[in-house]
Amino acid sequence: MRPLALLKATKNSTSVWQDDLQALFHRSKDRFPGVVWDLVDEVRRSGVIKLLCTRAHRRASRLATSPSVPLPSRPRYPSPLPRRHLSPRPPPPHCPSTSASTSPTPPPSARFGPPAPSVIGSLTCIPFVHKPALFADELEYLHTGKGLDEAFIFLFDAYEQAAEGDADADETRIDKLRKDLVFMWRSRLYSDVKIELTGEVQSASGLSEEETAAIFWSHRFILMTRSPYFHDQLITYGLKSTPALGEPARVRLPSPPFTPPAMHFTLGYLYLGTVNFSNRSYDLNTAFAILCSANYLQLQSLQDEVQARLVQEMLDGLFHAFLEFAEYERITGGRWGSGGCHCRPSARRAPRVLLFSVRLDVQNAYLECGARRTLVGLFGEGWCTAEFSMLSQKTKDRLVCGLVKHTTPVNVFSLLFAAQAALRDVWAVPFAIWSRRRTRGD
Repeated sequence: MRPLALLKATKNSTSVWQDDLQALFHRSKDRFPGVVWDLVDEVRRSGVIKLLCTRAHRRASRLATSPSVPLPSRPRYPSPLPRRHLSPRPPPPHCPSTSASTSPTPPPSARFGPPAPSVIGSLTCIPFVHKPALFADELEYLHTGKGLDEAFIFLFDAYEQAAEGDADADETRIDKLRKDLVFMWRSRLYSDVKIELTGEVQSASGLSEEETAAIFWSHRFILMTRSPYFHDQLITYGLKSTPALGEPARVRLPSPPFTPPAMHFTLGYLYLGTVNFSNRSYDLNTAFAILCSANYLQLQSLQDEVQARLVQEMLDGLFHAFLEFAEYERITGGRWGSGGCHCRPSARRAPRVLLFSVRLDVQNAYLECGARRTLVGLFGEGWCTAEFSMLSQKTKDRLVCGLVKHTTPVNVFSLLFAAQAALRDVWAVPFAIWSRRRTRGD
């Protein structure tokens, strides 16, 4: 199947991200929820408390989670919700109770209030008497940015209420969800997993030792929801060593293929559904590392987006890399050098793309095809670069064979002028060296 163009790839990334968050909402009870609500005459509802506490405003937090819900323990971050005493009523029959009380004896002024939550292992079970349908909509919105109707007026300020009737209301909600998620990620709020990039280095004794290159903090519910690899590591197979109580889980990833810059953009993609989430940009080597990381983590949508950005933003289309040969020849009319960019950056990057695409762990046919077309189309001055000289002789011979196929009466003069320009560049190098030596008096 032909790879996606940039616009379709970015839309697909957002769609996959929304679908994953929707799955998180419907299956939150299996993804480290932390809190469960028992709705009256309704099924039990669960939620990822770390996401809810990050997203909900103060009023929504009081309504949805109750002020006494115990928050995930992270000593360095204070609890965002105030605690208060609750009436010591027993939990309902269908919510198992525990032998230990979760709060001290309340004062007389607090004898009348909402039913007390009970703790089941690491879950907090809360009897709930609010409107079940409205509450379900609120939960869905806090998890996914969707499903909000009546609760919209309650949860947001005047600015966001005004945006409800606009055509971009959905984009506004998605943007707010992304801002909340990126805040939770970058501030390490309630983070419960530590990702270590490890690689082998040579010690002074000549032995290979494992060294940690970088450490990233994240959240298990995001990792397992967005990546099949992390789902297997955290759930299916489980961690090799169980962390101590209150300590984060540890996941180790090899470096390479992972690098610190590539891991930064990969994690940002997992949280936000796009790699275009900050003012930071990445170079060609980081783009290659992100592609390898996406393949390792089984993130096809990330591969599609980064590949599309690589081809269209960094390589100016790479001579229509995603088109088949017959279609490419039809739109170019068989004219050599047409259909692509002849700028200096493309000439320097195309050989590196070709070397990357033929690696055994990559084998990307579309990048290889586009890089070969580009190098054939850049014959002349484009072959007088240090990057082109790094190609093997076998690769250069194949490029010459591709050039021979374009040696037709229509292209003969263009090829001659390109060869003359290349010879001029080649002869200029020894002259420049001779001039520098003469200036120094060598």
